[in-house]
Amino acid sequence: MSGEAYRWTAKTPSELYHTLGPHGVDHLIRQMLDACWRRLPDDARSVSGAKRAAQEVYDRNMKVWAKIKQPSPAAFFQDLLPYETDGYMRQAMVTCWMMMPRAGGRNVADVRRMVGEIYQRNIDAWDADEATFTGKKRKASAPAKKVAKVARAKGKPKPAKKSPRRVPARSR
Repeated sequence: MSGEAYRWTAKTPSELYHTLGPHGVDHLIRQMLDACWRRLPDDARSVSGAKRAAQEVYDRNMKVWAKIKQPSPAAFFQDLLPYETDGYMRQAMVTCWMMMPRAGGRNVADVRRMVGEIYQRNIDAWDADEATFTGKKRKASAPAKKVAKVARAKGKPKPAKKSPRRVPARSR
């Protein structure tokens, strides 16, 4: 493990959050999208082409992480392709894992869900930006593939929703 990698892994989730900020994972996803855009040839560069390329990177890396049974640094970087786009995507996933609170356990499925939500939010922003800058009507993006929810233990009921607190009106 490199000195820099050790320096990051030695930090607690709250220290990483403090250092990288709440946008740390989002920033890496944006870098992946930016790299997808830049990799396209000039004559083929379009939002739809970049979104297609980004979806391939997303799907490829999610597929690898779906196979992880025992989380470990080796598993996190297994089958990593030597492309800048894949590096940013995998870094986003690892950063999300490292920023998750360790108390109560971390779950790879949760990382996949969170990264998927951040990815989809950025793809939706691309659609909105394209409509803004080109005058084209905004197209609805196909959502990133849903991550299967973790099965609840049998006999364990869903937690009840809390009703919103109501503050009594002040009397004068």
